[in-house]
Amino acid sequence: MSGAQGSGVVLASFGRGALVQSGETALYCALKGRKQRIVCGDRVSWARASSEAGATVLSIEPRRNLVERIDARGRPEPVAANIDRVAIVAAPEPLPDWFLVDRYWAAARLKEIAAIVIVNKSDLGLDDLQAELAVYRDLDLPCFALSARTHEGLAQLELPGATLLVGQSGVGKSSLINALVPDAEAQTAALTREVEGRHTTTAARRYRLKSDADAVIDAPGVRDFAPPASLTRSAEIGFVEIHRCAADCRFNDCRHLEEPGCAVRSAVLNRRIAPRRYESYRRLLRLYQKLAP
Repeated sequence: MSGAQGSGVVLASFGRGALVQSGETALYCALKGRKQRIVCGDRVSWARASSEAGATVLSIEPRRNLVERIDARGRPEPVAANIDRVAIVAAPEPLPDWFLVDRYWAAARLKEIAAIVIVNKSDLGLDDLQAELAVYRDLDLPCFALSARTHEGLAQLELPGATLLVGQSGVGKSSLINALVPDAEAQTAALTREVEGRHTTTAARRYRLKSDADAVIDAPGVRDFAPPASLTRSAEIGFVEIHRCAADCRFNDCRHLEEPGCAVRSAVLNRRIAPRRYESYRRLLRLYQKLAP
């Protein structure tokens, strides 16, 4: 019997292989050569020589974008590709790490990807979060409050395209995925059967929504995150209000730390830039300076 070939989207990557959604079928594909690197969300072509042979990834389509993070050694590490939206999930419990939220938003801005904040567990009360959420809303970052447990507010959340879910451990991303994807458990079971006995090192998992084009990608919960400094003045560009205000600084290369005539620091003192957001910028800038060669 002759072989087959096709194309599809990567649901998850596993060391030297990947699970690929091709039409209505999810199949395990080995990678072609040691130099081939694949990530969740990649669109690939695959082939197999016969019905008994395993499938192999032949090529990877050019990526529209690639969301990355800095690993323990300061090197860029891919998270997911071809993303339309980064959804930053927070909750009243555990208490939000707003500095982490800032860095996820910065990562989206550096890749020119839309971002939103989803506050899960709204049934626990949001009074203590409102001040920080007001800062984000004033900066035109959409914020949605909902409860994955009760489904309250879930109907207002529209996620066309590919949405990357990120956030701290314990904010309820798994519960949110189960609420958004009714057959999430079935999709997970299919993946488990397909890769049983294989070495799995996946960092993200894609779940289909209405079609192959609509999906949520679950990135593992983290304690810390930082986007790679892929652009000059990445820290500044990652903070919309600081980048906007920087145009009025006396010096073009102002770092907004101690330079005279800094419009950003003046805006912080006048409360036109939130002091906590400014401190968040400073922390990211110091990290980039530490990692600079």
